Amino acid sequence: MSSQTLIITGASRGIGAATAHAAAALGANVVLCARSETALAVVARQITEAGGHALAVVADVSNREDCQRLVSAALERFGSLDAVVSNAATLDPVEPIATSAPEAWHRALTVNVIGPVMLAQAALPHLRARNGRVIDVTSGAAGLPLSGLSAYCASKAALNIFGQCLAKEEPEITVISFDPGTVDTAMHSFIRAEGQPAMLPADYAMFVGLHEQGHLRPPEDPGRALAHVALRAPREWSGAVMAWDDPRVQSLMVRTSES
Repeated sequence: MSSQTLIITGASRGIGAATAHAAAALGANVVLCARSETALAVVARQITEAGGHALAVVADVSNREDCQRLVSAALERFGSLDAVVSNAATLDPVEPIATSAPEAWHRALTVNVIGPVMLAQAALPHLRARNGRVIDVTSGAAGLPLSGLSAYCASKAALNIFGQCLAKEEPEITVISFDPGTVDTAMHSFIRAEGQPAMLPADYAMFVGLHEQGHLRPPEDPGRALAHVALRAPREWSGAVMAWDDPRVQSLMVRTSES
């Protein structure tokens, strides 16, 4: 694979970190973004010690200047940009709609939707030049109403339609909403630990059951798939919402391994 450069937000842990490791192993230059400087530095160091190329940029995707600075840092270090993976997200507010603060909703929508919009806007001129990709990490919650998690569900649904609109407007790039499935992440741990008071019993029990029955897969599984999609997804997939275990994604991974 020829060297490509991609930005990954929310890269200090979980799916973002797993994607960064997988993309670096495929030969890509990875620009890692998160608010946590210490954790981000650890991921970058692990990648470089393994022979990869990583740049850590501490930034908040809800800030337009940070999004622009992130793109500029990628170009300054690696000279081009081939993909952006918008993975950073917030679960808050975990609260019923009737009592949740509008300010908390504003923060959720800014991080989960406006952040990916601003990052795409900053990256678009450079992605067009490379026929690059915008990959937004979505969730099954986009189509599954969950009590106590309404802001997260609504923001992921909005993210999906944003990707579909962007795909129509930008024929030179590939835009995909990527669903990693049920993953053993900090979000799931938080819901099990703190979500019960805000959720209906059946919704809370579903999350507990996923953990107790061993249905939460490690971040490395969707992370590998996401890295392949970000680096190799064909143009005809643009506008799709794709699960990590979609047969097309799995076939792409096999073809990449064989090439």
